[in-house]
Amino acid sequence: MKKIMILTALALMTTAASAQKEAQPFKGYFTNEELEVYIRLNLYEDMDIPEHELLGPLPGYLAKQRNGFYWLINSAEVKGNKANVEFVNDYGSEDLSATLRMPNDSTLVLEQGRGSSIKVPKNGKWFKLPSKITFKRK
Repeated sequence: MKKIMILTALALMTTAASAQKEAQPFKGYFTNEELEVYIRLNLYEDMDIPEHELLGPLPGYLAKQRNGFYWLINSAEVKGNKANVEFVNDYGSEDLSATLRMPNDSTLVLEQGRGSSIKVPKNGKWFKLPSKITFKRK
């Protein structure tokens, strides 16, 4: 009987400890297959951006598939299921404010705000992305 009580107490302590770990919805890899763009982010702990390590750790980036052009997130503020972020292109010539929203745990919605429009290379030309883009978690 004593063993059962001890095992039950340990199980409850383990469950309580894992429940205290904070959910981190703004962390992961999200794609939009139609536009061939993706977002890799961790708004809780900065990460190194491939081929941009000179800039130091940042909260994340938006990139075009099969291309080395990035829009870097240089600041982020999380408020519940929304985050206000600031983007700058990797040339440093354009920037914008945007809102990231998580309607559920597998969908991320990017809404561009003030500043430049996000443009990415496509077929040798600049392609302007829509002001509202939905991404799916991979």
